[in-house]
Amino acid sequence: MSMFALIDGNNFYASCEMAFNPSLWKRPVVVLSNNDGCIVSANAQAKQIDFSTYAHHQGLGVHGFRAAKPNSMMFQPYFKVKDLLEKYHTAVFSSNYELYADMSNRMHAVTAQFAPQQEIYSIDESFLNLSGMDSSHLTELAHDIKHTVFQWLHLPVAVGIAPTKTLAKLTNHWAKQYTYYRGVLNLSDLSESTQRHLCQKTDIGKVWGIGSRLTSQLKNKGFHTVEDLRNMPLHHARKAFSITLERTIRELNGESCLKTRETDSKKQIISSRSFGQLVTNRKDMEQALISHVAIASRKLRKQQSASQLLTIYFKTSPFNKQAQSYCPSITLPLDYPTNNTILLAKAAKAGLQKIWRPGYAYHKAGTILSEITNNLSYQADLFLPQIDTEYRQKITKMVTLSDELNQKLGKTSLYLLSEGIKNKTTWQMKRQQMSSRYTTHWNELLTLYV
Repeated sequence: MSMFALIDGNNFYASCEMAFNPSLWKRPVVVLSNNDGCIVSANAQAKQIDFSTYAHHQGLGVHGFRAAKPNSMMFQPYFKVKDLLEKYHTAVFSSNYELYADMSNRMHAVTAQFAPQQEIYSIDESFLNLSGMDSSHLTELAHDIKHTVFQWLHLPVAVGIAPTKTLAKLTNHWAKQYTYYRGVLNLSDLSESTQRHLCQKTDIGKVWGIGSRLTSQLKNKGFHTVEDLRNMPLHHARKAFSITLERTIRELNGESCLKTRETDSKKQIISSRSFGQLVTNRKDMEQALISHVAIASRKLRKQQSASQLLTIYFKTSPFNKQAQSYCPSITLPLDYPTNNTILLAKAAKAGLQKIWRPGYAYHKAGTILSEITNNLSYQADLFLPQIDTEYRQKITKMVTLSDELNQKLGKTSLYLLSEGIKNKTTWQMKRQQMSSRYTTHWNELLTLYV
């Protein structure tokens, strides 16, 4: 019988901040999105702040704010709730992506030791395939996983165990929602009546793969809870909706349709970000685009792939109704698949020259690498084959050396000058309340006094 565990980091970004700062353990903590825009993570204390009363007193009501769910401050613009957060002595942090990525890698490395097969689903979630392991000890194993991750990394996680991946996700949700499970729940430990009761209490939108649009469609047809969905006839699910929903229903009824897979190579790699301040000149835009090219090409080399299509784009702010909008993009076919930052940067510069227009204030830019292949071979230039080959080998060695040095000394130790001098470019993302990068930068390591 198949059996899966889903390990999910609780309030992951906020928990990473708390792991290195004991003074935060009893305080509300929130983490902001790019350019310190919206709240994207909040710990348990922050989620208990009475947001609905505050919204009412502001004369806007809850609907005057943007929230993931009623009475929640998640995804609220920071400037709208700043006074409320200060009232409760809330610790506010800019997104520290370097820290979160490293802590994620460490967490996944720890949990991978508990099963022969792991599938990393997101920065804070992974599936473990427990099939074939002693079923009588799986609950004990789940507690061991939770304890070990907290002991080694001081990160709280929840563990849900079930015969299918969809049920494991749902069980993980119950493990976090109901405190008496203490963050660990093995579906096999529950009676049929208890499982049915939980499914009847759980909104259909909590099911993995059921998005907001499908949730609305299902509710319009009378399916409101997980139990309603479990009982939907399979032929009706396929005919009225899709085969994907049919598989979800099968999974909810204990039939495993989604097998654990090794981490797949990405078929498309995107790097984009809003600017810290509006960009009006071409040089700044060029630096921003090449910086995104460098980030995307590093990811490409990490999965040992190459791309034959580069797309660059930038755009004015959609929120500025007074200014004229301009949102250009261009897709550049490459002579052969490559993951070389220098070659991709040259292509980006050429593309920018074709679509740049002065007189606009741009607020975001990005790059997309597509037509990704694992084939790193290429056709040399017909007329200058030796020079062409030697040149490409030379710059490949340069990029390889750069990766090696950045791996040892920090990922921005060596970079292209055309990316702009780090920390001196005006277009860089605003992170005015960022914590130290405790695990990836030597000069930001914690100092301990004995």
